[in-house]
Amino acid sequence: MSNEEKILSILYQMQVGFSELRTDVAELKTDVAELKTDVAELKTDVAELKTDVAELKERTTKIEITQENVVLPRIQLLAEGHMDIQAQIKRLSVIDGMQDDIATLKTAVRFLSQKVEQLEKAM
Repeated sequence: MSNEEKILSILYQMQVGFSELRTDVAELKTDVAELKTDVAELKTDVAELKTDVAELKERTTKIEITQENVVLPRIQLLAEGHMDIQAQIKRLSVIDGMQDDIATLKTAVRFLSQKVEQLEKAM
């Protein structure tokens, strides 16, 4: 094989190699374009997520404020009312006991009055 044939063979191999490189570079360009599209979509999604998180933070803050300014004071009022009702129930229980005692005393007074009358008649 002569030098000229060797050079032509090498040039042919280089041409084939360059052709493969061009194909690979074209595929890489396509892949990079797809990646750019994917990254753009991800950026859009992240922006939407940031907006959603900001809205959630705002709503959470409003809920916390409502809880602090409205709900908790009302619960406190309910607790105080419950304590008042418990105190009244205790007083009513005492009154009920007293009513039973009064009924017993009335019965005893009637009985003793009858006895006194009988003793006065007997005298």
